[in-house]
Amino acid sequence: MFYVPQFVLKCFAIFLAGVNFLTYNAFADTFDLSGRVHITKVGDGDSLQSGDIRIRLFGIDAPELKQQCAYQNGVLWSCGAAALRQLEALIGVKKDLQCRLRDVDSYGRLIMQCFKGSIDIGAAMVRSGHALAYRHFSDLYVVDEELAKTALAGVWQGTFSPPWEWRLKH
Repeated sequence: MFYVPQFVLKCFAIFLAGVNFLTYNAFADTFDLSGRVHITKVGDGDSLQSGDIRIRLFGIDAPELKQQCAYQNGVLWSCGAAALRQLEALIGVKKDLQCRLRDVDSYGRLIMQCFKGSIDIGAAMVRSGHALAYRHFSDLYVVDEELAKTALAGVWQGTFSPPWEWRLKH
């Protein structure tokens, strides 16, 4: 008969538990929830709906719908409404996007990175100057923002309040 000391059995059990934990976490890190999303409404420059499901685009913050920006000459323009129009144009007539769930926010909205074909919608919004990289949550679109700033595209044509600051005041 083979005798295994209880200490060895306990160590083996702890080892197996550790392997199970590490294997579970390795699979959890690669878990991906993505697929086709049919857009039924564009709320503003970073908010979408698919039926009753509310979606916020990952990594960007667009001017609020009622937000005004100023050209270099001081003339005001509706940068929030322009952001909505830009997002509608990117989505197009066939309102199907390929989206990947990145998070769920405190309002119950799905935070998703969405594509129209090979076009990353968030990157396109930032690059056109109709949204900013939302650095508080991601640095994914910082390079796109620098390109928009250099090109004086969208809000970078003059002065504006970042959307997160504008929301605090209004």
